[in-house]
Amino acid sequence: MSALPEFVAPAGTPDWFLQAIAQPKTSHFATTPDGCRIHYVCWNEREREKPGLLFVHGYRAHAHVWDFIAPYFTENYRVAALDLSGMGDSDRRSDYAYRVFGEDIRAVIEDAGLAPATLVAHSFGGSRAVQFAATYPDLLQRLVIVDSMIPLAAIDQIREIPRVGRAAPYPDYATIVSRYRLLPEQPAPAWAVAYMAHHSVREIEGGWTWKFDLDLPAGRVEFATEKFLPQLKMPTDQIVGAKSAIVDGPRVGLIARAIGQGRRPIYIPEAHHHVMLDQPLAFIAALRALLT
Repeated sequence: MSALPEFVAPAGTPDWFLQAIAQPKTSHFATTPDGCRIHYVCWNEREREKPGLLFVHGYRAHAHVWDFIAPYFTENYRVAALDLSGMGDSDRRSDYAYRVFGEDIRAVIEDAGLAPATLVAHSFGGSRAVQFAATYPDLLQRLVIVDSMIPLAAIDQIREIPRVGRAAPYPDYATIVSRYRLLPEQPAPAWAVAYMAHHSVREIEGGWTWKFDLDLPAGRVEFATEKFLPQLKMPTDQIVGAKSAIVDGPRVGLIARAIGQGRRPIYIPEAHHHVMLDQPLAFIAALRALLT
């Protein structure tokens, strides 16, 4: 099997994006207490005097969603991003109980020496980060959840979320990356989608498949996370896509009231759920202002 081919940027890819993804980073593995190896990358690991900043991706995604975001924070932070278990280049599990993703985050923070860290987590990663922050408050100094659909008993019903992905391999790299889709589907620049697709695939015997574990749970709207919101002791902020199909105004308000702390959500104009893909510069500006 051959290695992943070099990423070829589509025509019209902006220079700032190319410069950001070209920034050097190092690859590492942390190990959870139950022996699962968690892959993560660091952009400036030797700058130990700086406070830690860890980025967490959404469901079935990977650390590379932050490749063009993270370099803009290395001046003030020692920056890392991880692959949650069953996704990216991390190990797969036989059981994906929600609590294990918090253990993934803990393993990386401790292995990289980031504590007390600032945690920035998108979507599914945001809900897992809430549980982690309430369970291990001493490891964090700040939490930012990005367009995270935290189920709330007041407005949601328990329901199953359909499984995605196919077991049969795709014949070649070009075919599988052409099949990549954002979930939920939304507008995004071709270069951002192409980059995500490139890092979402791997070659196996007989063809190409997705990096995420096809045995990941299909997903379930449940209320386990809601009870952790009032337990958050560190400053906690929400960044929300103004056009998100996942997080609407009533949900944002209920989450903010449950957390308390008197902090208002930050809306990114014209942004959908995948805020860092369709409005990356606005997201960077908002997050830099928030963390100043």
